[in-house]
Amino acid sequence: MYRLYGVQDFANLVVHQALEELGVPYEAVFLDADAGELKSPAHLARHPLGLVPALETPEGTIFETGACLLFLGERHGLAPAPGTAARGAFLSWFVFVNNGIHTAAMDLIHPYRVSEAHARIVSEAARARLVERLATLDAMAATRPDWLSPEEPGILGLYISMLLRWLRAFPWAPDLAISAHDTPALLAIARACETRPAAIRAAAANGLSGAFFTQPEA
Repeated sequence: MYRLYGVQDFANLVVHQALEELGVPYEAVFLDADAGELKSPAHLARHPLGLVPALETPEGTIFETGACLLFLGERHGLAPAPGTAARGAFLSWFVFVNNGIHTAAMDLIHPYRVSEAHARIVSEAARARLVERLATLDAMAATRPDWLSPEEPGILGLYISMLLRWLRAFPWAPDLAISAHDTPALLAIARACETRPAAIRAAAANGLSGAFFTQPEA
């Protein structure tokens, strides 16, 4: 049995969707960030910085989005297995998304964490990096590898789809929003993901409905 700790519509969303895709027993526990539950001693024991997601597993608690996804993907077949021919390419692109897209997205959305005085500059620079990196990612996705396709998106497809939601819905300045329509291969994956029954169930638990990846409401 897994227990996923998160906040509604935070990064735990993609882990929640992966658990639903797997059909394994789990419990989703939503914390109240405004009430300070992320900084409670109990949650700090799960994640040393008081962030989400945190995933309790039979092998111990795992934190950080990428770690949770890789753990589930390896244990349950949502990613190429270690030792297979596709593993190297999958890992390279997974880390590319985790380090290159997710990290830059946080600067687009929360530039004041870098510099309150220069938030606009930070956000604009992040957007420029994201546009370039998304184009690179889109070109790879257009080749439709088995581990990243609209038919079988796996953990990487779900991860990318959640980030596309963020880039459109949550930029610090609305005029800096990035539309998935500029990356057609990624858009196809996100459209497929948001219609999967498992993703819809997890999204509903997070208060989301409709085209939550491709046409999100801020």
